[in-house]
Amino acid sequence: MTAIFAKTRKGQEEIEQRSGGLGPRARRLLILFDGKRPLDEVRALMPDPKLDETLELLLQDAYVEQLGASSAPAEPEPKAAPASASAESEGAKAPVDPKQLEMARNFMLNSLRTFNGPYGNIDLMTRINDSRSAADLHALVDDWFDSISLTKMGKLRAIELKGRLLAVL
Repeated sequence: MTAIFAKTRKGQEEIEQRSGGLGPRARRLLILFDGKRPLDEVRALMPDPKLDETLELLLQDAYVEQLGASSAPAEPEPKAAPASASAESEGAKAPVDPKQLEMARNFMLNSLRTFNGPYGNIDLMTRINDSRSAADLHALVDDWFDSISLTKMGKLRAIELKGRLLAVL
């Protein structure tokens, strides 16, 4: 389960009055914590390599509190792929149609070529091309998302494209 964070009273006051002197990064992150969005969704909305540091700051200064049941709030949470892999090994996961898997693989490759160029991220393209299961592709979604978010146009469309990709997977 992914962590969910919400603003504390102090966090609400900071949004209304700007009295705590938070920087722009911390303020943007504070705004995104609404008590409903899981941390993974916040990461998708604000792809920032210093997100974990900023989250720690907000937690330490009591601007936000954790509502979800995750035991490690500041760690990246792309743990969904291993969970689905374990479910697959238990036989609880429904098999993914090979055509859908191929569509997802092609979607990832084509979007990488579009936003990063044909040689932009060869290593990731190779890993996507070599993936043979939905769990393999799920494990690469965050890397794919980060890669397309590096460009201006990719950043504008990354969330929409991730939603479309996950609908296929």
